[in-house]
Amino acid sequence: MANKTELEREVVDMNLNVSFDDIAELEEAKRALTEAVVLSLLMPDFFIGLRRPWKGVLLYGPPGTGKTLLAKALATKGKTTFFNVSPTTFASKWKGESEKLVRILFEMARFYAPSTIFIDEVDSVGTKRHDGEHEASKKVLAEMLVQMDGISELNSGKNDNNENGEEIKPKFVMVLGATNMPWDLDDALRRRFEKRIYIPLPNKTGREQMFHINFKGIKLSDDVNIDTLVKKTEGYSGHD
Repeated sequence: MANKTELEREVVDMNLNVSFDDIAELEEAKRALTEAVVLSLLMPDFFIGLRRPWKGVLLYGPPGTGKTLLAKALATKGKTTFFNVSPTTFASKWKGESEKLVRILFEMARFYAPSTIFIDEVDSVGTKRHDGEHEASKKVLAEMLVQMDGISELNSGKNDNNENGEEIKPKFVMVLGATNMPWDLDDALRRRFEKRIYIPLPNKTGREQMFHINFKGIKLSDDVNIDTLVKKTEGYSGHD
């Protein structure tokens, strides 16, 4: 059976070294994510009560548009521990082990707080419930919902004092989900992603920035025309 050490080795990444400057365009997404995480860490006394940070942010849009890169850049900028999770992280042949892994993941995130939990292809973990669905999938989703509610209480709490009278700052955990098919998400899980950000295919400005970013440090031939490349790549994703 998978244990905490194995899960930690698989999902924790503390050396990302990715910045928002490495991502072309997407200024609105960068601003919203900075407000959600970085400002909450810089001014924890302000983001309490009704102004508490969002418990979850959903990044959705076509594949290859930079959702994973945005999550990594956010963790780097906010200096948070990054948990990179995929649907296979919770896969287990043992009964009850999958929901246990979900619980351990969130416990580790609280321990390493401030933390960012990034769940790629979150629709595979939290697909809409229906008749005939496997019982294990329902339990994993139920545990996910409970843990995200716990994060909401954690992030909105006021500072407490320890037994020595010293102030203990509240811990901060943010859940980021990425999906290409937001309509497949369970309604209860989608509601817990309080902020939803659309990540579109790059426009002309974005594609031009991508070429400049990727050509950085490379000496180009005189016959390379960036404007021509931008025109020929209309409709392409960043991955393309």
